[in-house]
Amino acid sequence: MGYDMTPKDKSSKRYIGKKVITGITVVLALVAVLTFVQLSSAAQGEGISTPSAGPVVDGPDFSNVSPTDEELLAMPPSIEQYIAAHTLPRGILADADLSGSSKTASLDQVLPDGIFSYTIDVVNSGDIATSVEVTDALPAEVSWINHECPVSGTSTCQFDAGVVTWRGTAPAGETVSLSIVVKMKSDAVPGTTVTNTAKIVDADAHETEVSVEVVVRDNTHQISPIQFLPFTILDFASVRAAIGVPNSNNTWRLSWVAGAATVTGYEYEEADNPAFAQATSFTVGLVDFVDITRQPSPSNVYYYRVRPFNGSMVGPWSNVVSVVGGYYDDFEDPSTGWAVRRGTHREDVNGFYENGKYVTMVTSRWDWLVASPLRPAPRVPYVIDFEARTVSQGYAHSAGGVFGGDWDGQTCPPENTGSEAWARHSDCFNHFYNTNGIYNDTDQSNVTIGLLFERVDQLKWRPNDGGSPLKRVGDIPTSVRVYRNIDPKGWNHYRIEVRADGIRVYAAKRGAEPRLQYEYEDTRWITSPYFGFFTSTDIIENSTWRFDYIQVMPLDE
Repeated sequence: MGYDMTPKDKSSKRYIGKKVITGITVVLALVAVLTFVQLSSAAQGEGISTPSAGPVVDGPDFSNVSPTDEELLAMPPSIEQYIAAHTLPRGILADADLSGSSKTASLDQVLPDGIFSYTIDVVNSGDIATSVEVTDALPAEVSWINHECPVSGTSTCQFDAGVVTWRGTAPAGETVSLSIVVKMKSDAVPGTTVTNTAKIVDADAHETEVSVEVVVRDNTHQISPIQFLPFTILDFASVRAAIGVPNSNNTWRLSWVAGAATVTGYEYEEADNPAFAQATSFTVGLVDFVDITRQPSPSNVYYYRVRPFNGSMVGPWSNVVSVVGGYYDDFEDPSTGWAVRRGTHREDVNGFYENGKYVTMVTSRWDWLVASPLRPAPRVPYVIDFEARTVSQGYAHSAGGVFGGDWDGQTCPPENTGSEAWARHSDCFNHFYNTNGIYNDTDQSNVTIGLLFERVDQLKWRPNDGGSPLKRVGDIPTSVRVYRNIDPKGWNHYRIEVRADGIRVYAAKRGAEPRLQYEYEDTRWITSPYFGFFTSTDIIENSTWRFDYIQVMPLDE
């Protein structure tokens, strides 16, 4: 194996072909055999602390720690070269810091029955973002009315048993806010100081508490302008719907509680959109639940609503509930939404449907992509199965399954943007896990694929550094674990189990039962539900992989 060391300038990158022109490259390849084999047997990232999470941001100058293209080309082809080209070293960024977070109230004195709001500002003054959990147990003197979570970066936003909970991402150098609207109870004692304390915990279990005080105001001689207005309470015979979690058979329960009206049955609607356009209607008798089973498909989000009827008369629709079921795509239909969502140079990365396969292609060195349908995975625990093979079979051509990705709901990538803006956008996949499988043929008698399990917490745009202009930052080890019992040149079955207590990676040749290859315990991003495929190159151009199908199914607890 040899490399043409003559640079070709294209969009501020050096494009170098694969020609044997000097004896130096032969020596480099021989050295690589020993280097890669030795590194492949090392344990992954043991004893190394890792940074937290975040979107693409500019930051300090890393020119003193990132090698140039010339320095990278002088290295033997090895996992060290790949890491140096694609990532930033650990420990050079300041950890996430939420200590400056705060909590405020819209009023400092409130009458009984008065309405006011709390605001929690989660301030991250660090260089990297982090996953966050905010819990606010409301004081006994107030009752919850409503709450509002950040528009983007939210995985959980709920009120249950007196506690408001938000889980999401606090980007580096930014503030995200959570608001809670409450009512002071009518029996709150005037003069009482009501203290509300919220707990903020980051991905590394650092805890911050924020508090605010509100005094119950004396309502003596206070007359409400609506005190003497007549009012009427209307009692509708409404239905309250609820949805259960799907099991491994892709079955879930839709249930409801009816009002006081006498009914003879219920109607429920199912749709793939919250507006219930082209919904399917089902009629049932005097029951309060139905169990629903669906085949996994590319359209795996279901919306439901229920209403009662009595003869020809129908009641109002219930609240809308939704569930994420199993996903399956065999890539026979090119309209299922797969596309490249993140990547380095738009002109050098591609994903497309071809003959019942999804194909990813990276045509230049040190570039990479993430392709995804932007469909969510079911709730944790779930399992991802897919089959893949490399077509190009070039040294350090790599691919893998991506999961734990974020999305803010905007078009991703943005349309009508320049090449740099396309690479730098932060609308999706700012963080994710990556089962990066790196092809190694430096020893033709022992061709392997090594697992470089990456927890990508943040992306940094560094076009003036050598290697990839979009660097990955996170828990990315300096060695690989060689996949056992697979065919490096053929089709293989990969399985990823995402559980509350950890992540497990399995693999085997096509047709064989996948065997456990690796376990990972940090689960900070598992509630981010978006998944896809990763593909990258190192020193050799044109990494092409084919994917035969992908299935993402709920697991039983």
